[in-house]
Amino acid sequence: MIAVYKKELNAYFSNMTGYIAIGMILAMTGVFVKILSLDGHYPNMAAALPTAAIILLLAVPIVTMRSFAEERRQRTDLLLYTLPISTTQIVMGKYLAMMTVFAVPVGVMGLYPLILSLYGTVNFAASYASLLLFLFMIAAMTAVCMFTSSLTESQVIAAVLGSGVLILCYFAQLLAGALPTTAIASLLAFTALIALMALAVYYFVKSFWVAFCAGVVLEAGVVLSYLFRESLFAGLFQKAVSVVALFDIFNAAVNSQLFDLTAVVYYLSIAVFFTFLTVQTVEKRRYA
Repeated sequence: MIAVYKKELNAYFSNMTGYIAIGMILAMTGVFVKILSLDGHYPNMAAALPTAAIILLLAVPIVTMRSFAEERRQRTDLLLYTLPISTTQIVMGKYLAMMTVFAVPVGVMGLYPLILSLYGTVNFAASYASLLLFLFMIAAMTAVCMFTSSLTESQVIAAVLGSGVLILCYFAQLLAGALPTTAIASLLAFTALIALMALAVYYFVKSFWVAFCAGVVLEAGVVLSYLFRESLFAGLFQKAVSVVALFDIFNAAVNSQLFDLTAVVYYLSIAVFFTFLTVQTVEKRRYA
């Protein structure tokens, strides 16, 4: 795993990818810290993070898009598979290299509270708790985009898919508010979601009947639940959509100025889940 980690980290800093991502994050956070904290006479850098986090919609896909897509395009992934290490170690080596790239600007941002303390009283606990949660959110986003990179041979497609998923997460609450709250609307929305899940199952197992049976079982469960207690479905899909609101959860934690352990568990769960999916995708290709 260490060999993969070093190879990937060197790749990010032997070209402009790592520097561009670091520069984008620092530039955006620096601008908002100046506007909200220095110019606004509010010595708390945490207030700038929710707004500055929008740059991650672009920075994270830029870093992650080459992780597996470029390897597949150049067929260099076949060399990785000959190494005497497991698929999990290959994926984790790449993932940790990407997280190291993002840890650099977060580490630099750790100096901001010290600088702001020269101009007023700073809540260091709240500032560094928000910064740590910011890194956990990046960890979740990186795992999601790494998974999209493992699905294609094109870096452009990987970046577009990753950005699309992150944008969906960014506007999740807004989309949830725009959806109908009726029970039948939730039923139809869950049916569409189950269809997408069945397609995903087919992609992984390449078996029509497994995907079909999985979809039928899930749909039967949803329909029976709807028939048994229709009132439960009123507004249920909106609540489900809100679960993927990565940014809103971060914003709420920052505004409370407390270290939200629930948010940490949430981000780690997403990171573990999508890293697992990436391992399964790469494993399927490795032994294909």
